[in-house]
Amino acid sequence: MYGQANLDQASMGTHAVWDAGYLYKLPDNLPREYAAPLMCGGATVYNALRSFNGGVKPNERVGIIGIGGLGHLAIQFAAKMGCEVVVFSSTDAKKEEALSLGATEFVATKGVSELKVSAPIDHLIVTTSFQPNWHQFMDIMAPQATVYPLTVSFEDMKIPYMPIIMNEFKIQGSLVAARQVHRDMVAFAAQHQIKPIIEQFPMTEEGIQEAMQKLEDGKMRYRGVIVAPQ
Repeated sequence: MYGQANLDQASMGTHAVWDAGYLYKLPDNLPREYAAPLMCGGATVYNALRSFNGGVKPNERVGIIGIGGLGHLAIQFAAKMGCEVVVFSSTDAKKEEALSLGATEFVATKGVSELKVSAPIDHLIVTTSFQPNWHQFMDIMAPQATVYPLTVSFEDMKIPYMPIIMNEFKIQGSLVAARQVHRDMVAFAAQHQIKPIIEQFPMTEEGIQEAMQKLEDGKMRYRGVIVAPQ
């Protein structure tokens, strides 16, 4: 264990003892280096897409703000669920990547006064580290649409009040997932070959330091995996 008082709960450990009820058997066709990031980021976006109001439906339009650790997984899961995926990012820099992951539409938001989409958004997943311009996004959401703020932030959520009332919008919090949702997510990812984009580092002092520095510098694309010796 990395330390009993450390909230990372053995992130850097080579061995651990866990309650079997919180462990999940990995399908043979899901490599462990891809499974590791799915247990947090994958479960977080899958839970938002599947666990509320019956989950998203095929052909519904899912907007995803941000293409990072959560966003690039949300694109893949929503696309494999049969949704039309609309990705919002500051610039066009990640447009081709978003489309290759399964997005059907891409919108660059920086410097524009009005967002233009081909049809209203039914579900809006927020994965950025900063709050979006809520006035712009309220204008492109369908009646009774749902917003899922997934970024961990200690700031106040500042959002227009009247559009929520007039359009019956819902704001749905979501944090990782229940155990059965984890199992379903792993099976779904294996069946549809959903894989995080990862960078691997050896579980050595140098490897861990390199990974942490890259993470601190904001240059990780998109999940860092510390690989323990077998």
